[in-house]
Amino acid sequence: MALPVVIINGLGAPRAAALAYGRALGQRGFQTFAAPQRLLGYGDVRVAARLVSEEVERVLAATRAPRVNLVGMSLGGLIGLYYVKCMEGAAYVERFVSVGGPLNGSTLARAVNHIPCSAAHALAQTTPDNDLMRELRAAPAPPNVRMFSVGTRGDVLTPRSSWDAEGLEPIETPYGAFPIGHWMLFTHPENHRVVAECLSRD
Repeated sequence: MALPVVIINGLGAPRAAALAYGRALGQRGFQTFAAPQRLLGYGDVRVAARLVSEEVERVLAATRAPRVNLVGMSLGGLIGLYYVKCMEGAAYVERFVSVGGPLNGSTLARAVNHIPCSAAHALAQTTPDNDLMRELRAAPAPPNVRMFSVGTRGDVLTPRSSWDAEGLEPIETPYGAFPIGHWMLFTHPENHRVVAECLSRD
């Protein structure tokens, strides 16, 4: 039986988006759960990762599964990778799939560095030279978690230089038309299939 899948939402998206994504994976035979979020994801990435940790514990208790699989949508990919690499999440995760996640940081995020708004915290944390990104790069890839990073050429928000990160198997899908490829990663049925294959391949 497939392990339960915990879905981590992206920046600015309501929890309903993770639930809808979960239904798409559910149609492919997966039992899915949506991790809670604060401030639509605009808060601290570390706080978001703690919420993921709490949800994983809840799911393990409810399902009695030995481990879970994680799928991170957009910024959720960065949150999930932080949980796995920096918060001992590797002990509870079998597979991790980042979909359009800014795993190497985002140069676009530099624009918010001078915005005096705590709601922009998560964006500021994705600048490549941020302390969170340095911590993430310094942490070793866990040997017991199979990790994938899915992206597309049509993604203007998260180009390959951002999503193709060391320690994760890169998968570039053709189902992402410029300039809306980032959103197609989460809505196109063929991209759902790609993620489902990551969760189930030998």
